[in-house]
Amino acid sequence: MCYPRCIYLIRHAERVDNIDREWRKLPGMDVFMSDNSPLSQRGKVQAKELGKRFRNEAIAQVFASPFDRTIETAHTIVEMNENKNLSVKAEPGLCEALYLCTKPHPSFWDSKDLKEKFARVDAEYDPVFSKYTLPKEGCGDEECIGRVKTTIQRIFQRYAGPIMLVGHGASIGAIHHVLTNDFKYVGQATVSKFVQSGDGMEEIKLVYSSCTKHLSDPRNLRPW
Repeated sequence: MCYPRCIYLIRHAERVDNIDREWRKLPGMDVFMSDNSPLSQRGKVQAKELGKRFRNEAIAQVFASPFDRTIETAHTIVEMNENKNLSVKAEPGLCEALYLCTKPHPSFWDSKDLKEKFARVDAEYDPVFSKYTLPKEGCGDEECIGRVKTTIQRIFQRYAGPIMLVGHGASIGAIHHVLTNDFKYVGQATVSKFVQSGDGMEEIKLVYSSCTKHLSDPRNLRPW
């Protein structure tokens, strides 16, 4: 590993069920289960603004929760990055807190199905967890901390270079807890940055959290 390296945390952009409770009645939305709401039109704009922010940023690996809203956010960033070999690795370990997901398993699609919709998804990626091996969790956002800790430990050990992690309110909060001992909620489409200066999680330090400077409209980002 070469240090220092940057680690970026992105919460997905605005999702359609934030603005329309009847979203599954909209055209084309019947393919999604209740836990897998995609981006709203505003969310798509936010994702492009994230893409502009990271267009010239050196990123070696991008990992995203497999839900549609997180994959589309990550995929938009990857498509706009100057590195045309960059891909999105769908990692269930970064998914939403499980008490908020469908039962018995979250309804996100596997990587091969995601790749049919999002061309830059890495269908060959071997994830830390699958939807079927996710550990049981209790009720509450902080219940995902253990699962998220295992996920990021393995990612950081396996992969060199600058890393981007795209997740949800709960999973991004959990990463903050693992790295700073503070479960921090961040707004949608915001950026948090850490720098790792050596081997081990204790060598990762927070630079800033929940940055919105790339967003044309930073209002109502639903930080919880």
